[in-house]
Amino acid sequence: MTDIRERLLAAFELEHKDHLAAIREALHAAEQDPAYVPDLAEIHRRAHSLKGAARAVDLPEVERLSHWLEAVFLAVQRGSVPLDAAARAVVRHALDAIEDVVAWATRGGNAVETAGVLADLARLGGEAGGPEPVQRRPQADAPAAPPPRPVTAAPENPAPGTVSVLRGAAPSLVRIRSAGLERLFNTAAGLLPEIENQSALVEQLHELRGEWRALERSWNAIRPQVGRSLDSRGARGRADDGAARLLSFERRFRALGAALDAAHRSHDRHLWSLRRWSGGLQEEVKQLRMLPAESQFSGLGRMIREMSRAQGKEVEVDIRGLETQADRVVLQRLKDPVLHLARNAVTHGVETPRERVAAGKPAAATVVFEASVTGSRLVLRVEDDGRGLNAAAVARRAVDRGLLTEEEAAAAAPDQLLGLIFEPGFSTADRTTELAGRGMGLAIVRQEATRLQGTVTLTDRPGGGTVATVAVPLSLLSQRLVFVAVEDDILALPGGDVARVMRLPADQLLTDLTTPTVRLEEEDVPVASLAGLLGYDAPPMPAAGTGAVLALAVVRAGGRRLALLVDELLTTRDAVVTAAEEVGIDAARFLGTVLLDDGSPALVLNPAGLAPQAGAALPPLARAEDAPRRRHHILVVDDSITTRTLEKSILEAHGYRVTLCVDGREALETLSELEDVDLIISDVEMPRMDGFALLRAVKGNPLTADLPVILVTSRASDEDRERGLDLGADAYIVKTRFDQNELLAGIRRLL
Repeated sequence: MTDIRERLLAAFELEHKDHLAAIREALHAAEQDPAYVPDLAEIHRRAHSLKGAARAVDLPEVERLSHWLEAVFLAVQRGSVPLDAAARAVVRHALDAIEDVVAWATRGGNAVETAGVLADLARLGGEAGGPEPVQRRPQADAPAAPPPRPVTAAPENPAPGTVSVLRGAAPSLVRIRSAGLERLFNTAAGLLPEIENQSALVEQLHELRGEWRALERSWNAIRPQVGRSLDSRGARGRADDGAARLLSFERRFRALGAALDAAHRSHDRHLWSLRRWSGGLQEEVKQLRMLPAESQFSGLGRMIREMSRAQGKEVEVDIRGLETQADRVVLQRLKDPVLHLARNAVTHGVETPRERVAAGKPAAATVVFEASVTGSRLVLRVEDDGRGLNAAAVARRAVDRGLLTEEEAAAAAPDQLLGLIFEPGFSTADRTTELAGRGMGLAIVRQEATRLQGTVTLTDRPGGGTVATVAVPLSLLSQRLVFVAVEDDILALPGGDVARVMRLPADQLLTDLTTPTVRLEEEDVPVASLAGLLGYDAPPMPAAGTGAVLALAVVRAGGRRLALLVDELLTTRDAVVTAAEEVGIDAARFLGTVLLDDGSPALVLNPAGLAPQAGAALPPLARAEDAPRRRHHILVVDDSITTRTLEKSILEAHGYRVTLCVDGREALETLSELEDVDLIISDVEMPRMDGFALLRAVKGNPLTADLPVILVTSRASDEDRERGLDLGADAYIVKTRFDQNELLAGIRRLL
């Protein structure tokens, strides 16, 4: 009997969500459009079906709530009760209570108090002569009983250390330790790049085959000259030792060629097989991690309604896209940020009913949560039709906290003011409550989005209100990347954000408009130099009639397509993208880093962060006649290939020319050869010659004594800092507190 009841509860858990969603959708439509007449017979039928299903699984409280819901809808049908805002609020409260009782029955916890909502339902529907009352004693009056054993269905919040895996049309639950599953994920994530790196071995085998073919051609050229001698001596039986050795060499040489060909064919076959099966493993593991957004956000609507009731506000909640699939870990880590955004919308955005009516708005506000997929990114949007962003209040609070002067606040652009909202401790609330005022909510949102290699934006909603958008990668596993070359750098673009790559004759570029465009699928797509967007000195456009071909990567950015002009389109492959917080890269423009075949890192670009804001102009394409400006030359000295490569990318992205050195000794040798170095950025702990010794040598040489030096090191002690400054360092930056804006500001100050 227990197994039968578990199966019934599992089925009911799915069925009741369908009924509740249909009723909520009808209520929301009635709220949005006063002229809309909901199908009262249909929602009455839903309540009736819910009551029967609850009776079948022995959930008397759900049955009782459904009974009085049915009575209310019957009263509305008869016209004795209007489906006004007050009635809708009671119905929503009842729907939330049903969800709570079902959650108690399937997952345990504290018993649910339903006496209040039952009284409200009875007040609305009792006078209408509702259906025959349920002859059951209310659960609230009964002694507390232990909840049934949890059913075999996916729990909303699995026990710590376990993961629920559902497969097939009829879900069955498998519990495994999350630590073991994570190890499987990490193994799969690391396997594919290693297999892709086999391409280097393929190249080596190809080169060996080329060398052997060259030797074979040389041997074939001299073979006729020695062949007659070998053949004639062999025929007379007087082949000397030299001839025998030459014959043996030829046999072994031919055998080596055959073995090399066989090894190459075998490697190709095995590599193809490895790629096929590892690709399948990677995809299966990725799908294993994918869960619907409902797994984390199914209770969001109820939470918003309860919060709004506690604050004396009326809120209609519109939840969309809960079927959207994303990485389990991504969804889990975004749950708290979304709750912060929702709390912010209700507390700061939504007005009281009286304020809304006075402003000519409906008494009930609307809060929308939507999950969707754009390219390879999960997009979560929290929107409200409340009072909107108060830029003046933000500016006043920024001045009060000393973040801006009054003059700076008055001249600040809206984007700059909105950026302050995400600062820790920043809040425009007049007082601190349990829900708001501490100024940590949006700071937590941005911090988590950044850790997930994503972005968060806050914008005004057309018509009033606010829209908060979080965009992060769908999965933390490997991503399909498109690699491009810009000047001397190799950069990567997320494959999901790349609509197409193409090569286009320069003559086909449309340059009559303010912004150069290219015609694609009956659409004029603007063209921008990726070098220009990153702050490099963009190479000049080839003149018309030269027959030059442009390399373009067409990306989706800022709600539109944008053709990025690059130096070269390199390759497309799957790779693991890792965050690079330790070197402080700009998370708005860079998602993280990926390792190349030679072990050096490449920056992964965020197309959404590259595109200018709506209405802003793209950087112009340089023309051949444009005179190039001089770029300041910076010497970066660090023994870590990751650090120096990333620092090079950051500096070049802001218009500097960079030369790299692995230690202080190489830096001194480079300085003796170059005459145009304007500044040095150096690590301290390096082999052969450390940063302190380099600093002493630079400042002690009259030819370089005036050269600014910035030390960027992990040594955070006061003694090391004082030593560096005493030796003449112009700035001392600790890596653990590294901020690229601080570094760039220091460079601008010194240059």
